[in-house]
Amino acid sequence: MEIRIDDLRGPEIRALLEEHGGSMFLHSPPESLHALDLDGLRVPEITLFTDWEGAALVGSGALKELPDHCGEF
Repeated sequence: MEIRIDDLRGPEIRALLEEHGGSMFLHSPPESLHALDLDGLRVPEITLFTDWEGAALVGSGALKELPDHCGEF
């Protein structure tokens, strides 16, 4: 397994986020939808990490920098 900082340009991360978002909209109540799209993730205060097994993208997570040296994962 390799964890990388992702630049959000690859087709793998786009496909993973589209699949995840589509699944959330099908199976979650509207008040529980808290995922960001690609544009929402492309802000300076957010760092997206991706998890790779070989050439396969198997997961992702984002860290948002908040004031006072805090963050939200």
